[in-house]
Amino acid sequence: MNQRRTYYEVLEVEPLASSDQIRTAFRRLARERHPDHFQGSARAAAELEFQAITEAYNVLSDAAERGRYDQSLAAAAKQAQQLVNPREVARALLGKAAGLANAGQAGEAREYFAQAVAHDPDNAKGHHLYALFLAKQAGGLDEALRQIGHATRLEQNDPRILLDASKIFARAKMFARAMRFAQQALQVMPGDPAAEKWLEQLNAMMEGGGNA
Repeated sequence: MNQRRTYYEVLEVEPLASSDQIRTAFRRLARERHPDHFQGSARAAAELEFQAITEAYNVLSDAAERGRYDQSLAAAAKQAQQLVNPREVARALLGKAAGLANAGQAGEAREYFAQAVAHDPDNAKGHHLYALFLAKQAGGLDEALRQIGHATRLEQNDPRILLDASKIFARAKMFARAMRFAQQALQVMPGDPAAEKWLEQLNAMMEGGGNA
């Protein structure tokens, strides 16, 4: 069954994305998918996609609107126990967790993240999002390392997961593993500016004894 994409999915960002990441994603997609680049039936489809991108950005770029939208996504979690498919349950719980995290309710968010990965332990995205959340929490780095490590084992060729893994291991000053993940990310997406910039930063951190 086809499900409507969330605004986060339309902009190709994670639910925990910052305002800057949302703005950057919108600019990239608006440039790549502007209807002027297409002709015929492809242009009509591009116009619909461009409208969806603009609508998603208008909501997610406004803090109040985003908060209300996150709450609407979180409402789906209330029906999670009625869902039969564990993956569907996990998806609903992840949405609830992200909304709570964005609202600053870290304790409750952590509980929902843990429930989500327990329902669908083979979901790399769930472990990835949980790791990103934990890495920002006091005392959460050790568990973040475990979660991101699990995500990389489940999805070995996802450049976003690999790059975030490198950054989390670097934060723990485990530079050998951080370098391995950074290099692996560049192998998956050669020439990517973000990956190359991070690799430069990582090299500087290692040369400076762990201090950028």
